[in-house]
Amino acid sequence: MERVLRAACSALVALALVLVPAGPPVVAASAVHIVIDGQTVEIPARDQAAFISAGRTYVPLRVVSEHLGAVVEWLPTTRQVRITTRGQAVAAAPSRGASASTVEVVIDGRPLSIPPAYGAAFITRAGRVVVPLRAVGEALGCEVSWDAATCTVCIASRPEGPARGEVERPTQGAGDPPDQVAPAPEPALPAPASQESASGSDLLQQLAAYRTNLRLLDGQVVNSSGLAGQSLSAFSEAQVQQFRSALQQLSAYPLVLELGSGDRVVVADFSIMGEPMASAAQLRAWMERETPRLQAKMRSMGREMLPIPDLAELYLRIGAEYGVRGDVAFAQAVKETGYFQFTGSVQPFQNNYCGLWAVGSPCTGNEPLNGADGTRVRFQSGVHGAIFASPEAGVEAHIQHLYAYATRAPLPAGKTLVDPRFTLVSRGSAPTWQALNARWAVPGITYGQSILKDYWAQALVAD
Repeated sequence: MERVLRAACSALVALALVLVPAGPPVVAASAVHIVIDGQTVEIPARDQAAFISAGRTYVPLRVVSEHLGAVVEWLPTTRQVRITTRGQAVAAAPSRGASASTVEVVIDGRPLSIPPAYGAAFITRAGRVVVPLRAVGEALGCEVSWDAATCTVCIASRPEGPARGEVERPTQGAGDPPDQVAPAPEPALPAPASQESASGSDLLQQLAAYRTNLRLLDGQVVNSSGLAGQSLSAFSEAQVQQFRSALQQLSAYPLVLELGSGDRVVVADFSIMGEPMASAAQLRAWMERETPRLQAKMRSMGREMLPIPDLAELYLRIGAEYGVRGDVAFAQAVKETGYFQFTGSVQPFQNNYCGLWAVGSPCTGNEPLNGADGTRVRFQSGVHGAIFASPEAGVEAHIQHLYAYATRAPLPAGKTLVDPRFTLVSRGSAPTWQALNARWAVPGITYGQSILKDYWAQALVAD
C-alpha cells in the first residue's frame, strides 16, 4: 500500500489542468510558482496556474503529469478524473452515479479521500481540475516545502524509504506551504468514535481522522488518512486486527490538544520547525514538580535519583539557531531518557539525549561518523549509542537529527555536523512531531502524540 501511496503522490501531483467542462469560478488569489524535483514547471498562459484562494493553496496538475509520466483521463459522465500511475494497468473507476456534482479523483482504481477541512477538488473557469496542495503533502506523503519570499511550492517525489541503517523516524513552520495564509478558525476535526463501534469501514474512517503514520505488517509505512473510503476486504485479518489495536492506542490521545496555557494545538499539524511556546523557567519548573515522584520511583528500583541536568537554555538556544522548537525537543529528550534517569541502555556520560545510534546492540567502536565532527562525537566498543563530548554537543546532535527529518534545507550557515546519523535520514520526511511515528520510533503508533501530550504539555500547565 505504501507503494501505491508513493505512486499516487506522483500521480496526484500529476493531476492538474485536466481538460473538463468549465465549472465554478476561481476566487482571485496570489499566483504560485511550482518546482518539481528541482525543475521549474512552466505553465502556459492559457492554462490554470497554481493559486491561493480562501486561505488554501490549490495546485493544477496536468502540466505536472508530463514530468511524472502518469496517464490522466477525464470521465465526464461521472465527473471523475482517473489517474494511472507509471507501470500500472488501467483500473476501472469505482461506480458513481451520473448525477454526481463533485469531482472525484481516482488513482489506480482507488478514490482519493480529501478531508473537508483541506478544501476540495473542483473545476476552474479555465476548465481545469485543481486539488488542495495539502492533499498532496499530507494525504499522499509528498515532500512539500514553501518559499514565502518567491511564492514557490517545491514538490519532491518521496524516496522509496529511509536510507539504509536509519530506523525511521513546520502549527506551520517557516518552510511549510501556506495551507492557511491568514489566521482562520481551526477546522472542525472529526472526533474518534468509541472502540466498540470500530467495525467495518468505520474502523478505517476513524483511523483516517488521526492522519498518523502506521507501519503495516509487511513493513510498509502509510498515512492513515489514505485509509478513508477503503474496504476492509483489501486487508488480511491479521492486518485488520493490527488496525484495531492501533485505534485503541490512538484513542487515548486527542486530535486537538488543549494546553494549560489556553492554547489549542491540532496534533497532526504541529510542526517540528517553529517558535517554542514554553520558556526555560517553565521547563525547569516542570522538572522540579516531577522530582518527588522520580525520587520515589528510583528508590523503588533500588537506586538513587540522578540529578536532572539543566539543559533547558541549551535546547531553547540551539533550537532557535536551527528553527526547531527547542521546548518540544527538550520534552522528547525527557521521554527518551526517562526524565534523565537513563534507565535504558544509554548511559549519562554519553550526553546522548535522544538515543542516537542506540539500535539495540552495543557499538563496536568502528561505526562511521558520516561526516560528523570527530572532536565532538565518538563511538566506543561495548557502549550503546554515540558518545558526545559535552552536553552542548549532545543537544545540538539531537536538534540536528530533528532538523534532518523536518526539512531538506542544508545546515544553517556556520554550523558543523555533530549528528552521525544525519545523512541516514530521509530528509524532510517528518515535518511534524506526529510524523515521527513509525519513523523515529517503530512501530511508534503514538510516539509523537505522547511527546506532546504526556510530556511537553506538562510544562505548559497553568500556574
